[in-house]
Parts: sequence; C-alpha cells; structure tokens
Amino acid sequence: MRTSFLILSLIIAILAVIFALSNPGYVTLRFGPYQTEQSTALVVLISFALGVLVGILATVPGRIKRAREIRQLRKQLSSAGSEATLSSGPGSMSENPYG
Repeated sequence: MRTSFLILSLIIAILAVIFALSNPGYVTLRFGPYQTEQSTALVVLISFALGVLVGILATVPGRIKRAREIRQLRKQLSSAGSEATLSSGPGSMSENPYG
C-alpha cells in the first residue's frame, strides 16, 4: 500500500510539473498592497508545494496521538508480560500436570 501511495504521489507531482510548464505565461499576483508579476509555472508549483505542506501539517496531530497510544499500549503489554512471567513460577497453575 505504501508503494502504491508513493507511485500515485509521484504521478500527481509529475502532472503538476507538466501542467505548470505547459503554461509559460505570466500572472499578476496581488496580496493587499503588494503586487508582483510571476510566471504561471512558478505560481502553480509553489501553490502545489504549499498544498502538500498544509496536507502534511494537517496529519501531524493524528500522528502524535497514534504514537502516544502506541507507546502506552507497549508499556501495558510489557507490564502484562512481566506479570505473566512472575505468575508462571514453580508450583503455579500453568505447569503441565502430566509432565
């Protein structure tokens, strides 16, 4: 699944570059009192990169939450494993009665 996601991402990036380079004209960008004229290719590529960055940043809280849950579950698993080791000492119920 990870490989197919990587391939799909690469295809989308290549299509964005092809689209940007197919539009060689210039566009005027206005942001409040500021104004600049840039090539359409540059604007499209920067917009695409910013979209990717925003998408990655949007996933950060979920990743942090999952990492915290995984860490907590590993602690619980290791403590349960150590409790099981302590309870399986000599004379415990887990011994084979036929052995």
